[in-house]
Amino acid sequence: MTSFVADVLATAGKLEKVNLHKNIAEVQKEITKLEYEVKDFMDDNYVEFNAKLSRDVHLVKKTEQLLEEISILQKRINDQIKIELSGSMKELKTLSQALKESNISMQLSHQLISLHKCIVSVRKTKEDKQYVDTAKTLQQMQSLLDNPHSLLHDLEIYTAIKDEYCNLFHSCLREASDLLNDRICWNSNVKDGKTINSVTIKTEYDDIEELMQGLDIMDSFENELETFTSKLMDYIIKPIIYDHCSVYVVKEKVFTVEILEKKKMPCYKGVLYNLKLLFVFLHHHLNLIVADNKTFLKRLQLCLLEQLSHCLITDCISHTIPTSNADMKNFEPVVETINEFQNYLVEIGFLSEDQLFLSEYTNNIDKLFINRICQDLLAKAKNIMKKDLHDSIRYESQEPPKLINKALENDCELSIEKKLSDMSFYLPKCQISKNAQETLELARTILDEACDSSDACAVRLFYTCRNVFEMYAGLVPEHHKKFLETIPQQVALFHNNCMYLAHHLLTLAHEYRDKLPKIIQKLNLTFADQVIILRDVGSQYFLDHMRYQTNIIFDIIKDSGFSGLSQAQLHPSTERALRQCIRQLELLKTVWLDVLPMNIYCKAVGCITNSMIKDLVTKVISTEDIPVDVATELVTLFNMVVKRMPPIFPDQQIQHHVRKWGKFLELIKLLGASLKEIEIRWGNGKGPLAQEFTASQVKQMIRALFQNTDRRSNLLASIR
Repeated sequence: MTSFVADVLATAGKLEKVNLHKNIAEVQKEITKLEYEVKDFMDDNYVEFNAKLSRDVHLVKKTEQLLEEISILQKRINDQIKIELSGSMKELKTLSQALKESNISMQLSHQLISLHKCIVSVRKTKEDKQYVDTAKTLQQMQSLLDNPHSLLHDLEIYTAIKDEYCNLFHSCLREASDLLNDRICWNSNVKDGKTINSVTIKTEYDDIEELMQGLDIMDSFENELETFTSKLMDYIIKPIIYDHCSVYVVKEKVFTVEILEKKKMPCYKGVLYNLKLLFVFLHHHLNLIVADNKTFLKRLQLCLLEQLSHCLITDCISHTIPTSNADMKNFEPVVETINEFQNYLVEIGFLSEDQLFLSEYTNNIDKLFINRICQDLLAKAKNIMKKDLHDSIRYESQEPPKLINKALENDCELSIEKKLSDMSFYLPKCQISKNAQETLELARTILDEACDSSDACAVRLFYTCRNVFEMYAGLVPEHHKKFLETIPQQVALFHNNCMYLAHHLLTLAHEYRDKLPKIIQKLNLTFADQVIILRDVGSQYFLDHMRYQTNIIFDIIKDSGFSGLSQAQLHPSTERALRQCIRQLELLKTVWLDVLPMNIYCKAVGCITNSMIKDLVTKVISTEDIPVDVATELVTLFNMVVKRMPPIFPDQQIQHHVRKWGKFLELIKLLGASLKEIEIRWGNGKGPLAQEFTASQVKQMIRALFQNTDRRSNLLASIR
């Protein structure tokens, strides 16, 4: 019995395998036939572009039937493998591989049919203006075509289908974009000299939301949004913030900005009111869902917020910050108006609760207040310092301040001025620029404000006051650079200005010591370190100009005839050069005498004159041969210098200010003296000649002036 059953089962297994071979062979024939039919169909539609759409339904049904038969066969094979796994492994694997190949073929056919369906669907939905469905279908096609695991890439027809997809995508994108730009259009024109900008939202169309959603699915909505944001800023928002304009809505669909006067900054209330009108308009017409329950305004915020906040805060709200304690008390209504506008932006969904950029700005009012004050003060100081230096006044110092040493005051009432000269804090009479006086007055205004301010504000104001003086030392030389390089009066005024400010800085902190808040007293803030800076700057520029004037005189002498003293006659240019040098010094007297303090004037002109005299003396005593006639002419010319130079100094005591003056006078005597007179003035090394010249210099002059005789030799031998 057992043997009979086994025989029956074995026979059944063989029959089953025979049936499987037969069925698979039939299925493969049908698949091959179907492949040719699909290929012909796809060639007709995407290669030859023949319209044969009637066969697609038949092919789809036939494909589905074959897929069902393949599934049944797969199940039967799996069952057969289980029954005769040990005996028929190789044969069943072959059958399974053949079935897999057939399955791949069927999948490719199915994907091609799916792509065809998508193309037909896109064309239909596009015609019906269903842009969301069109975009979704295009997205599905892209997924099929770009699948890296698909074998579609290996088909010859893949390129044609890909091109068809691209054409459909760009056509749909272009159409949706054009329609959206038609629904939301911008306009700008000039009428009667006034610029009129407007944005129109065509409310008669109800497809704006459909277009936006379709563009978003096609990943192109961001480009449209950036363009919208750019035009919104340029056409509407910037004119509202920066220009005096009129804002109104026409027929509930045209938002218009008429620019009445460009670059005339409007009041913050008007700006916020007009911006609110704009957002009311946008919310009324564009409160649309774009994707994932995000509205158009919420998406707009991502592109617009940074630009809007920067322009609004920097160029509008910042101007409302108080500039005095009195204005600070009246700032509350301003904050209320700003918050009202901001709350509306939250209400319509443009802002979230953590994006309150206006509140973040106004909540720091104390810091903004002091920043604004300091910025305005420094801007005012900058404008003062740019004023002309030659716009000057006469300064006469008042009674110097009495500085009391409180440590000694209670014991013996001994005051510091008892230990110092009465002139220690006295500035000599001079001319100063008005901008220096205004700078000092501004510094006092800043310190007065600091006296009535909180500790934090007082410290900032004190440092702002210090910054004013630092700015003077840096900005004035740079701004007036050309004048300070060439015009002596301006250099003298700048020198006086620096000394004037440095003089007052010595006592300024002491003057306000008891008025300023205690925190400044504890920090021991002072201006004393800036005294040196100002003095150095003023002195350096004045010394540089003195060198400039000295070089002018050196150049005049260099181009004269002093290099040819050994010739028979003195060159005519020598006298012209000396007269020009004197005129240059007389010019300095004209521009400096009433400007500089008397002691500074005498030192400066004396130094320049001394350099000139020293150069003249050096040129004469270095000459190897001086004819008698040339020596006589030099005496005449040098006597002219002696006559005209003393009046350059107010006290005419030129010998007190020009160190080489005595040497110059002795040179004149030497040029006109005889050997006997020279011997007397030498006085064995103790006479007036020996006080001014060395033995070698006197010998050089004797050799240059006198011929070689026994008397000259004896005199030269006696001079040592």
